[in-house]
Amino acid sequence: MERRLLQELKNSSEKQRRKIALKYYIDTNIFVYSALAHPVYGKSCKQIIDDIQNEKIEAYCGFLVPIELLGSLAKMNPEKAAVAVQIFFSLPINLIQIDERILHDAAGITVESGVSYDSVHAACMQREGLDTIITEDIADWKKIKKVKIIRPLDYKKIIKTEHQK
Repeated sequence: MERRLLQELKNSSEKQRRKIALKYYIDTNIFVYSALAHPVYGKSCKQIIDDIQNEKIEAYCGFLVPIELLGSLAKMNPEKAAVAVQIFFSLPINLIQIDERILHDAAGITVESGVSYDSVHAACMQREGLDTIITEDIADWKKIKKVKIIRPLDYKKIIKTEHQK
């Protein structure tokens, strides 16, 4: 009985440790590519969103994400944009408020990197102690220091490896 209890505690702490290790900031393009069923990235982005829904990963987004999602999709299809935003807010995502401090930090990141809007996302990440973003926008994110990038097409392989740790 005691041995079984110890094993259950070990398994429980292992699951908790694993859950903590799988915290990611999710960039807007993941939601856009999924909504558009993008021919290259759509399926991988849908898998990421499914994993958010099923809480296989702990997702974080700044409030800039749904704003960008609405803006980018509304240019092509306002109805699809409205549905995408509704789906976004139904997901178990940790939303990060954008306030004066975040914008001040973002301004510093912009000066360092030359990146504009993504500096706001980076400042949101810093606030939450996150170091990894899931994105296909690698050109800008490579300019921002101390950020690890997971691309949608690499996601499945990386998550599988993380779950095995």
